[in-house]
Parts: sequence; C-alpha cells; structure tokens
Amino acid sequence: MTQVTLSVIIGRFQPFHKGHRKLFDHASQHSDQTLVLIGSAFRPRSEKNAFKWTERAAFIHAALKAAGNSADVTCLPLIDTLYDDRTWAGNVRTAIDLHLRTKGIARDAVRVVLVGHDKDESSRYLRWFPEFEAASVDAERNGSTVLNATDMRAGLFLNAAPIARLRETFGAFETDQVVAWMEQNPKDVARVRAEAQYNAAYRDAYGKAVAAFGYDIPADCADAVVVQNGHILLVERAKAPGKGLFALPGGHLQKETAQTAAIRELIEETRLNIPRKLLEGRIAARQVFDHPERSERGWVRTEAFKFELIDGKAQEKVKGADDAKRAFWLPINQLTPDVMFEDHFDIIQALVPNVPFAYSSVLMSRMH
Repeated sequence: MTQVTLSVIIGRFQPFHKGHRKLFDHASQHSDQTLVLIGSAFRPRSEKNAFKWTERAAFIHAALKAAGNSADVTCLPLIDTLYDDRTWAGNVRTAIDLHLRTKGIARDAVRVVLVGHDKDESSRYLRWFPEFEAASVDAERNGSTVLNATDMRAGLFLNAAPIARLRETFGAFETDQVVAWMEQNPKDVARVRAEAQYNAAYRDAYGKAVAAFGYDIPADCADAVVVQNGHILLVERAKAPGKGLFALPGGHLQKETAQTAAIRELIEETRLNIPRKLLEGRIAARQVFDHPERSERGWVRTEAFKFELIDGKAQEKVKGADDAKRAFWLPINQLTPDVMFEDHFDIIQALVPNVPFAYSSVLMSRMH
C-alpha cells in the first residue's frame, strides 16, 4: 500500500502574509497534500477577525498560485472553542478524518504531519497530537520581531501605514490582494476601522490605569443568560464595540456584586418586568469567563448568570433600552456564532446544554 503524506497547517491567517507562505513551501516539499484549517471561522467581522474564512482561503490560494506553488491544498473552517481545548483538538481530528474520507484515503495509509511555527504560547497545540508528527518551521522576522498578522491589520486598518512599506514587510502580492479587497468592501472596512479605533482608545485608557497602579487591572463585567421555552434572551448592540451584533444583556460592574450587576443590566437593557427578588430565585448557574483573549478591548473578565424562567407560559415581554438597540427572544436552535459579540456564543455553549452548532455537520456541508 502506497503511503500518502498529508501536511496539516492550522492558523487564523488574518490576513495571509509572506511569513505564512514559508509553512506552505515546507509542506509542498515534504508532502503529497496539504490541509489548511482556518481558525476563528464563523465569527463576525472585528478588529481581530477582519476577514471571513472563505476570504482567507481565497487569499491563500491566490498567493500560492502567484508564487508558483502548485501543491494540492484544501482549506476548511475551524471553529474556536475558547474555553474547551479538548473540543478544539477533537475538531481538528474530525476535520482531518473527513478530509481523508472525502479524498478516499485510508487512515492507515496516511502519514499526518502538523506544520507550524513553534514560536510562542499560541503554538502549544503542536504538542497536543501525539499520534501525528510535528514539523517546526522557523518564523519569518521583521528585524527582531516575528512577522505577524496583527501588525499587518494595524497597518491596513488603524495606522494607515504606507502601502510600499507594508508590501516590503508582508509581501507585495499578499498586501496587494488585501488592499484590493478593501477597495471592493468599503462598508466592511469602515466597520473594522471603527472597532479598531474604539478598542485602541479603550486600551489607551486602560494603560493609564495600569501605569497609575503599577499592575494590570481587569475590567469586571456581568452578563445574563436568560432562557425560556427553548429561547434565549438577546440584545442587539446599538454602538461600539460590536455595533449591530447580538449579545447577552450585561455590562460593567458599578461598585456592586456581579449578581446585582447582572440583574440591573438585564432589566435596564431589556425592560424585563420581573421583580429582582424573583429573578434571584431563577438563577440556575453562574460561571466566571476570563480567557485573556475573550475581548479585543483588553483584559475584560465577566461572570455570567443563567436565569431559567418558567416554561409553558407566554414568553416574557421585552424591549430594548439603555445601550441596546432592541431586545428579543431567539430560538436556541437558530443560534450561530457569526452574529454574536465577543465570546458570548462560547458563554452560551458553556451554560446552555445542547446548543446546536455541530462542527462535523458544518464540515460535511462544506465538503459535499
């Protein structure tokens, strides 16, 4: 039986640049096929996630073609699971297995090699798959700094860096194709820029507080996960950050307990007409969500409270108020991460059983 070597490259590619190209050059030289798992798929546009996974796949294919790389490359989406590394690793294995099945390759006839830059903590996943080989490729550098897409996005969306400098740093073709996309998508560019500007101002104010106290200080928030009759209560955000996205009712603590803040914000943003004491009695769970990358604004922690309202009666009436454009009940089976603010989809997944967003089903729909 002839053995097939499959290189697997996992990354966000937000956007693709010449440093990423080194991974593909290595893969094409040492494998028969390359599977690219594009992370942060199905997330709304933001400063960090400026491009949809399909757009990033198009960037990759175009850049490789322009560079003369004719390798057999397949791109598939990979879903974030911010608070569950085991599920994320399981998603990687699921994608590889479905890819092999689609290509008609027997599992015992393939050698799988994970190709990546083992450069920092974000690369720790390379050690999570003992059944696969790992190939570490030296990262591209700009002086003493590892070339990274964060700086490229800042130059394109926030700092308005000279295009000639961006082309020299991140690759001419790679930069030009993103600039062309920006010219064709002015509304999306305006959205990302507005988010980036808001986040930059937030981080600047945060930096002043850190300088004053001499140590990092998190912004503490509280959120409400309210369920009734198979529906979840959401708000549409009226302003940045996340203008137009769906979110859990919530906000910053104001010299109060997290529980008090969650109930206050819930009533203020949705006009839910239930007495505070009764709401306290409907709390079924509470959990802190403090992943350091949960918010693009900076270090923002939240404690979420799950409120289980009585099923079988008419849906409680709600109305958007305060900084919520509207409040509404959404059937849980219609919930998807592409319209949700920050990590609120992850919070709901953690506190509400059977949130129906099955990764294997999403992959199957993309592969057939």
